[in-house]
Amino acid sequence: MPQRIRVLLLLHLAVLLLLGWPAGAARVRKKASRARACLDLPEEILEQMFGRLSVGVMSAFHHALQLEPRDKLNLTCPASARSPADRKTRLPVNLLSMSPWAYRISYDPTRYPRHIPEAYCLCKGCLVGPHGEESELYRSTPVYAPSVILRRTGSCLGGRHSYTEIYVSIAVGCTCVPLLEKERDGRTSNQSLERAGAKAGQRSAGNKV
Repeated sequence: MPQRIRVLLLLHLAVLLLLGWPAGAARVRKKASRARACLDLPEEILEQMFGRLSVGVMSAFHHALQLEPRDKLNLTCPASARSPADRKTRLPVNLLSMSPWAYRISYDPTRYPRHIPEAYCLCKGCLVGPHGEESELYRSTPVYAPSVILRRTGSCLGGRHSYTEIYVSIAVGCTCVPLLEKERDGRTSNQSLERAGAKAGQRSAGNKV
């Protein structure tokens, strides 16, 4: 009898192994463990962490990062500089500058702040001509300010994403810079070539019947 019982038990275990019951149970356990997702830190904690980092020298630049841009449209370079009458309409400083600029919203879900306004120049040159028109003897160039952000890391601590501080440079405006002589010569030669090409195109179009 004991030998028969052993044989039956061995047969029973063999059937279970063939049916794959232990492997199926392992798969269920693995799926259950993978279902636990890593959550983000609460907004209040991220705001406190960012506030502590921004205290100090760089705090003077954070107003430019947190202000909501007044004009979200894709603006273009104005035909001339703003007149004194326009200044009475309380236009923002970025549109009254000789190197006007606007803002684009940069969005990144893996950092804090997630939305950051970044300045971009509206003109290649500067509005310093005799009548306030764009002069190509100057160029508009972005002005960058040092700042700090919180960047999400790949680790998950206690079911929450972890963050680390990263120092970056962010464009906060534009300024006017005079071109060097080499840059002026190169721009003048390019303009003469463009004009010659335009005249040749007009002549060929006039010869057609």
